Amino acid sequence: MSNLTVGDLVAMRQLACSVVAGAAGTGRIVVWAQVCELPDPWNWLGKDDLLMTTGMSLPAAADAQREFVRRLSEAGLAGIAIGDDLLAPPLTQDMLAEADEQCFPVVSVGHATPFVAIGRTVAIAAQSVQVSRIARLSRLYDATQAAPEDETSLLDRVSAELGHRLHVVDVELGSEVLRDARPLGDDLVDELRRSVGGRLDGLPSRVSIDAGAGTVATAFPLATHRRCMLVAAGHADIEVDAFVLLHAQSLVGVEVERVTRERERTDVVRAELLEQMITGSISAEAATPRLGQLELADTHWCVIGFDASHLQTARTLIGDRGVPYLSCSVVDEGYLMVPSADADLTADLLDRHIDAMGMSARNATTRRVPDSVRQARWALQAARAAGGGLAEYSTAAPLFLPRTLTEAHFATRAVLGKVIDYDAANHSDLVETLDVFLSMDRIWSATAEKLVIHRQTLGYRLRKIEGLTGRSMKSSADIADFWMALITRRISSVRD
Repeated sequence: MSNLTVGDLVAMRQLACSVVAGAAGTGRIVVWAQVCELPDPWNWLGKDDLLMTTGMSLPAAADAQREFVRRLSEAGLAGIAIGDDLLAPPLTQDMLAEADEQCFPVVSVGHATPFVAIGRTVAIAAQSVQVSRIARLSRLYDATQAAPEDETSLLDRVSAELGHRLHVVDVELGSEVLRDARPLGDDLVDELRRSVGGRLDGLPSRVSIDAGAGTVATAFPLATHRRCMLVAAGHADIEVDAFVLLHAQSLVGVEVERVTRERERTDVVRAELLEQMITGSISAEAATPRLGQLELADTHWCVIGFDASHLQTARTLIGDRGVPYLSCSVVDEGYLMVPSADADLTADLLDRHIDAMGMSARNATTRRVPDSVRQARWALQAARAAGGGLAEYSTAAPLFLPRTLTEAHFATRAVLGKVIDYDAANHSDLVETLDVFLSMDRIWSATAEKLVIHRQTLGYRLRKIEGLTGRSMKSSADIADFWMALITRRISSVRD
């Protein structure tokens, strides 16, 4: 390792450097010297790096200059070298006092000295360090090539090389990607999400969180489609090598993208299988071997239903946790089939992101997939009626609705039988008209606009429905019958 210090650079007269403040810290080791004119150089330089600047990055206010020096010192930088070319704002006494207190060297560089001269001097002295870094990078890329095709091996190997435990966190969903046997605690993930706040479209370049017990978790953004950050967790006294970490970010980002794309392809295959099981286009005997490949054979499982707009979120959360599943959408609902043993875990994971969910009975078999989907639909209706949350078919009584297909068919026919038959015989849309009319809270203009018909046509259709059913659109009791019959008809069929 290089033994070059800030004091050594100042002692080299040809560099024309002088200490302005923080003289007590001139014994700090300098491993690398880097120019940076960004307002937050501590996010771009690492431990033992010397910041070289013309002063453009320096704030003008005294309190801001003081904070600037403090942040540089806390990041472990060797010091700051400011060019004497009149681009820097006046250095305030507050800044110089803070530098003295932090023992953080503030060095003035003569106008005739190019920064490259300082950089080359440091580079020559740090040659052995750079050779070591290159060797570490070589091992890092070797780890990528040697890693077997599973989701945790690469992260394990890179963690071992860096000396910090690495984690990948989706800060939008609060889920740990490439999860292993030693995940981050939920409190730490929540704290990271709070630190990121609403900056999801432009993740911060660095976030540090006190993990307790003398450890710190530092998060860096990853260039992935998912809003992920790479979290390096380790002892607070051990600084992560920023140079090597930059390459690790790239490697892990590629791995996250690979895993994400592989899951998406698998979801397409799983969705096709579940749809075939729901519609009965594949027999239980034919489905069993394929379920075995997904760890869903020879086990009891259940179905969870929710609004279809949440399907991708559900797949992502469950996939991150490693729970085996099938999923698909049917009209406006999404369905997730998981082992019964994982039902509670799945519901807890989805609860923070999905308002209303319905869960089927937990003793389903391969032959009972359509029944389980209907049960999930019934329970989902109960959850929506209750204003959200999770409703289980085994305990909920959804909206006084029938609990069997026979009862559902009887209830629907009792109210809408003649309307359904009329539509079938005349190729009309009376049932759809009634459904839209009630869904639009019986607002004529909104219903006519949605159906793209004239108000007079709507009036004719509603009168026809009243005539066929013997019920009135002005009666609350009759409207309740219509609504219940429509819901029963909708959720009793998986082919809609």
